[in-house]
Amino acid sequence: MYNLYWGDLHNHCSISYGHGTVEQALMRARQQLDFCSITGHAFWPDMPTDRDVYAEIIDYHHEGFDTLARNWNRLIELQRRGTDEGNFIAFPSYEWHSLKYGDHNVYTATPDLPLQDAPDLPALRKVVAETNGIAIPHHIGYRAGYRGINWDEYREDVSPFVEIFSLHGCSLSENAPYRMLHDMGPRDWNSTAEAGWERGFRFGIAGGTDHHAAYPGSHGDGRMGVFAKELTRESIWEAFLARRVFAATGDRIDARLFLNDAWIGDSVSAPSKRRFKATVHGSNLLDKVELLRNGEVVQRFFPERVEPNPAGHRYRLRLTWGWGRNTIPVEWSGRFTIDQGMIVSTETCFSGQAVVAPKGSSVTEVLDEVDLPHELLNVTERSCEWRSITQGNRTMRHETTQAISLEVDAPLSAKVTVEVNGQRYEHSLEELLRKGRSHFLRGWLTEAICIGPLIPIEECSVEAEWTDTAHSDTAHSNVDVYRLQAAQHNGQWAWLSPIWAER
Repeated sequence: MYNLYWGDLHNHCSISYGHGTVEQALMRARQQLDFCSITGHAFWPDMPTDRDVYAEIIDYHHEGFDTLARNWNRLIELQRRGTDEGNFIAFPSYEWHSLKYGDHNVYTATPDLPLQDAPDLPALRKVVAETNGIAIPHHIGYRAGYRGINWDEYREDVSPFVEIFSLHGCSLSENAPYRMLHDMGPRDWNSTAEAGWERGFRFGIAGGTDHHAAYPGSHGDGRMGVFAKELTRESIWEAFLARRVFAATGDRIDARLFLNDAWIGDSVSAPSKRRFKATVHGSNLLDKVELLRNGEVVQRFFPERVEPNPAGHRYRLRLTWGWGRNTIPVEWSGRFTIDQGMIVSTETCFSGQAVVAPKGSSVTEVLDEVDLPHELLNVTERSCEWRSITQGNRTMRHETTQAISLEVDAPLSAKVTVEVNGQRYEHSLEELLRKGRSHFLRGWLTEAICIGPLIPIEECSVEAEWTDTAHSDTAHSNVDVYRLQAAQHNGQWAWLSPIWAER
């Protein structure tokens, strides 16, 4: 009934403050997304006024707001021209900051959006209503009053979903991975999505990069999946309003949960037996799939280890490159070939420099000059070629590696060859089965590439069914909130919007 589309509704560039151009952002988005929004920083009605403490913050925000105002019509026009219905859609948006109410991004289903300020959130809701738009809260997990969400002011009709994952971290729950490490502070339970559901609100969840260097969908920094009938503004917007959305970190984890015939985002009457079906198809080795009821894990599912048919089997194989000195840019020219079988599909795992503040750096300045820092050039049944520019990981917790995930169908005796920057590396699939092999291009402390691991496709997938009965272990005893989350061993996650089961 619905197709899965991938997008990023929260990405910044120099159109307000940040790095890179709108044109670059749209080119990069089209590489690995179906839709996006280039968001301009626009307003902050309750910005701090103490210049002794916040002068730098005040000045660069006002400069960014002024830049956006001067270029707003241009931003609207570029995103309009960047849209190709059926292939790629760009939605207009702007960001409204608030200490008291939390930050919100304003969207509309049409190609046009007036740039309008509001003194507070009730007034912003009126502005949004004039365009039949929505206002989506983001980095909600910060403490209320410190730019986290204020659930006392939340309205489901204006905000059908909230952004729970980005470069800021994960705002899903107290025990969610990816702590919030920005100088804006730690995660606060009262501002999490679980706290909102516990209060009885019905909203979906999504991911978005909040990236400030013109790279929508930057891998690992946050994306959203949407289940829609087709890739049109109207259909994607209908899915937004229906809450058929979910959050992912980067890998295209196709995760689905059904309660009887209900999709995620639905509210259904289910007073007795509830039949659940979960399907998860990942891009790497799955760790676990969890079904939660009212915030508690009630069932865990795991992939089954298989012995692949040596004569021919389907696998996921990842090529990852980067490392080396973080001050030295490296240009990559690579080619992968397999001598038997075929490449079924390719998934790019490209990311931009992880910038969440408007200050410049030598890293972003180098990559700003390149429209497409990473590009998949050519794919045939037995080969693929790519080019890339990397700099070493910025810290030991801040990776800047790039990758391509391949699905291949081949015998274990097949040989894969990777030719990169004049070096040649060869392995049989059997050598790579569940084992990655690394190679340094120019010796110790230089750039490197990892080939593998090779994972049987079954170990990247879970299909399960489960039956539950109505429960009353929640303050809202007439409804149970079910949701699904999936984790891969490589640290990639997907978190689905809930299904509400009414008794």
